[in-house]
Amino acid sequence: MATHAIYWLKRDFRLADNPALTAAISGYDTVTPLFILEPSALVAAETSVFHVHAQCDAFNGLTRHLRERQNGEAQLGFSHREVIETLDLLYAAKPFTALVSHFETGNNRTYDRDKAVSKWCQERGVTWEEHQQTGVLRGPVDRDKRHKDWEQFYRGELLPIPDLQNVKILDEYKLLLALPAPVKTQKLTQTLPVDKWMPKVELFGDAHDGPLVPEHFNFALSQVQRQYVQPVSEQSAETTLRSFHRERALDYSKGMSSPNTAFYRCSRLSVHLAWGTISGRTVYQRTQTYYESLKDSDLENAGTWRKNLRSFLSRLHWRDHFSQRLETEVEMEHRPLNPNFWDLQLENSDELFQAWITGRTGFVMVDACIRCMAVTGYINFRMRAMLTSTAAHMLHLDFRRIDKPMAQLYTDYEPGIHLAQLQMQAGMVGINTLRTYSPEKQFTDHDPDAEFVHRWIPELRDYTAKEIAKRDLTVGLGEYPPAVVDRTERVKAYRKIIGDLKFQPGGREITEKVFAKHGSRKGPRKPRKKKVAKATATS
Repeated sequence: MATHAIYWLKRDFRLADNPALTAAISGYDTVTPLFILEPSALVAAETSVFHVHAQCDAFNGLTRHLRERQNGEAQLGFSHREVIETLDLLYAAKPFTALVSHFETGNNRTYDRDKAVSKWCQERGVTWEEHQQTGVLRGPVDRDKRHKDWEQFYRGELLPIPDLQNVKILDEYKLLLALPAPVKTQKLTQTLPVDKWMPKVELFGDAHDGPLVPEHFNFALSQVQRQYVQPVSEQSAETTLRSFHRERALDYSKGMSSPNTAFYRCSRLSVHLAWGTISGRTVYQRTQTYYESLKDSDLENAGTWRKNLRSFLSRLHWRDHFSQRLETEVEMEHRPLNPNFWDLQLENSDELFQAWITGRTGFVMVDACIRCMAVTGYINFRMRAMLTSTAAHMLHLDFRRIDKPMAQLYTDYEPGIHLAQLQMQAGMVGINTLRTYSPEKQFTDHDPDAEFVHRWIPELRDYTAKEIAKRDLTVGLGEYPPAVVDRTERVKAYRKIIGDLKFQPGGREITEKVFAKHGSRKGPRKPRKKKVAKATATS
């Protein structure tokens, strides 16, 4: 009896090193690839035009890639219905043997959906195969052995693009999985001067024309956003990785902190890892191979290259380390990882929240980053940490208050990374040192000439960097507002709130249990030995 599988494409818009797709093709006689863009996902609180753009762009790129591999024959099915409704319709049209996908570490919305899908499959005798595609592990996890398990997966054999001969949309499914009719989209009429925050085609690839556009779903990038948002497809992921290895990684460690250099020096692969247009282990192995090749290289700056690549490789591990927390503790979307903080009560002022999310706090680096993200869909890690630190430590906004609004600003939004970082920077994990990022210090350290601030806060362009840095925070600067709070007093108050909860009776024992479950087993860096000057005869 012939077998047929539905390959449910989630966040894995690629052909290369795709365990779920490879397993479906090798395990069943015919396979229908299917992307489902659920109406409930489009109205979810975390969803924005950046995410819809990314999925449309990735879908179009994958559609093109499929057709190129199959001389125009292979197709990618699409459904703009809820998942259960889609499965009901397909199964009624022609029963299928299996549903194949990768397992997803998502928020409560996708977790509840997947539980419903599991029940649906069990009731109909349909096998649901879920495959691992990252270093995040499902089931009981031994944190003491996790790094070894992570390495084993990341060093595993990369899967080639499979033979696509048995990939097809069955006749019974064609009407159900038909692409939407073309819609009119606005042509780009407002071209801005090129600046360092725009993604260059030769470095990051280009967007793909294709059957899906955000306008199909009542979303649309603005004229300005279209010139700043990073392309998302398997092809552009390859371009991005190649340019990182050949050019941009040389000053990765130095350039990652400032928003003036991070748009170029950071790998910019986060959006591709988030939407699965490249696999993490592809990035890891190709970077490792390049790193090893430099050991015997005659390249003058080979040592510098290796240092920066080593720094990047470590961050691939940290990505999965933080996502593992959400996989292990799905409730972290709605409560702190550390039970000491379950009764935390913060001010959560609507006025302060609005100042933060609109870039009107009076702290220039905070406001410039928020306004930049609203256009580009990206900012580097240090600035993200500063934004969360400001919201929690200074404005006394709960991480749950800023979770979804902040997620909307990231094209590379990935729930596991996002929630773990929010909680860590807000001090909700309790096993790390509570670090407060000073917006003023970030400005003087990482934008000393006010280049970034001048670009994204036009009302400050008539003021020099020195005038901005030395201004009285209690007074506005032209049309720019004064600081909404006294930073020193607010941070002091927040630290007391957190400290009182963390060190309440029994608090240390609770924190030790949190570390046992979620802490990294990589020990702290050993301090470098200081060179001692040799004593002289006259000393």
